[in-house]
Amino acid sequence: MDIKENDTMIMVPRDSMISNEKIKKETFLRDIELSGLVAVEPTMLWLLHEKNNAQSAHKAYLDVLPASFPTHPLSWTDEELAETAGTGLDSATKNIRRILEKAYEHTDANVAQKNPGLFPEWSFNAYLWAFQVVNSRTWAITDEEGNKETVLVPLADMLNHKPGAGTGGLTWDKQYFVINATQDYAKGEQVFDNYGPKSNYDLLSSYGFVLEENAYDNMVLHFELKPSNLVHSIVEPLLRAVDPQYSSLKIRANRVPLELLRVFRLSTMDFGELEHVASALQGKAVSLKNELRAFRAAIKALTEMLQSFPTSVQQDKELLASSDLSVNQRNAIILRKSQKELLVQNIVILSKMWENILLSGELFGGVAI
Repeated sequence: MDIKENDTMIMVPRDSMISNEKIKKETFLRDIELSGLVAVEPTMLWLLHEKNNAQSAHKAYLDVLPASFPTHPLSWTDEELAETAGTGLDSATKNIRRILEKAYEHTDANVAQKNPGLFPEWSFNAYLWAFQVVNSRTWAITDEEGNKETVLVPLADMLNHKPGAGTGGLTWDKQYFVINATQDYAKGEQVFDNYGPKSNYDLLSSYGFVLEENAYDNMVLHFELKPSNLVHSIVEPLLRAVDPQYSSLKIRANRVPLELLRVFRLSTMDFGELEHVASALQGKAVSLKNELRAFRAAIKALTEMLQSFPTSVQQDKELLASSDLSVNQRNAIILRKSQKELLVQNIVILSKMWENILLSGELFGGVAI
């Protein structure tokens, strides 16, 4: 049937959702010692048990879950991960895998071996499959008491992502999970939901795909002020109080990197400029000399990141024109290309901002030169 904008496309009753708390209280896991498990493991163990339970109330749902996740980075070969060098995805994925291996060893010794028969297909690969289901298909909701839960919502997790489509969430009375249409759909046309404002890094690391034109794309940069530097040791606690996440900065396309500039204004301050720290914390310029140091340091940092990639944007474009790439190779190249483009755009933005300062005779925040 046709679907009109604002129509409800998906409506799932609350009691059909699968959450850690529900599993621990109402399933076979209520009689098993679960101390030491990582947060999502009860749902993972439930999946591994129920997928082989012919009498499961969720059999129809479990039967249509993917048998494998070949495009999820945790399933990639080392050669495929090497294509993401410079993005941080390669090292992050290997670190997550090491954590999962340790968690598996703990659960194997403390749950699986003590309860033989509960998990007929028990192995690290099966455990990894369960993690990938949870990683790619769960939703974050808030219950009646204001507690946040991670839940599987059968049927709702079958829709593909499209920026601008409807996001899923609970109704006002918390009794249903719904997804509404944000556009008209003709009969037979694919319908979409929206996984949220996620970057290509987020999409690839959790779901195994990227978007060539991603309106939400961003890149997270990591900076730490040095406690061994006297000025840094003074301004760092003040900055952390204003922005607890200051060390993980996001840069976006066509946006002035205000948080980045704030960090570099503070990091390049000399002792005599500390009287202006309050203005700097508010994102205002301190002085012409400080502004010059901050812009130079920011552009240098972004340029060094850009140069750390093994290929250029143009080389990536040429590679993407090839028809011989695997899905994983193509996704890796799109990820690193999009991150480099973000770096280039922000270098250009900072350069143009400095030109405007010199032309206007006014620093950022209305401070006169």
